[in-house]
Amino acid sequence: MPSQDSVSINVETVDNDEKQNGKTDSDKWQTIWGNKARDAVLLGMWSFHLSGSGESLGDGGSNEQNNLLGIQYYGLTAGTFINSHDDRAWFFGPAREVYSRELSENTRLDIGYKLGPLYGYGDDLPKLGGISLFGAVTFGFSWHKLGVDIMIIPVGVITGGFRINFD
Repeated sequence: MPSQDSVSINVETVDNDEKQNGKTDSDKWQTIWGNKARDAVLLGMWSFHLSGSGESLGDGGSNEQNNLLGIQYYGLTAGTFINSHDDRAWFFGPAREVYSRELSENTRLDIGYKLGPLYGYGDDLPKLGGISLFGAVTFGFSWHKLGVDIMIIPVGVITGGFRINFD
């Protein structure tokens, strides 16, 4: 069994290692969690299906004009859209930014993610109690109060939509 002195030395060593590396576990989780996404109204969404099932570049089996209407406020997002199967879908969850950079005085780039429950899909997505989970990496470009968001969704879909920022 280690002595009290050796435990104390080990704790000090871990503390010193964290100081030398510059980040604690808490700092790493804060970086991953990021900051709240911009407060905005989300309008319109178009999707591109990598499976080749889209209307414009595929066999026409998947809807690509999704008519998104949503909101982002204080790091949360919620809204509704017409999914790839022409069914109404609803979503809710955190909208976070892990990287933001002002490209010029009125232009900004944000990289982040959205995730949470998603309702309105059939058997093509796993679900529990009728609710699926969604996750997406987001790339946002803003000019003044207008923004464009590109989302990469791991099921093989890339979307684009517009945003009106009010923050």
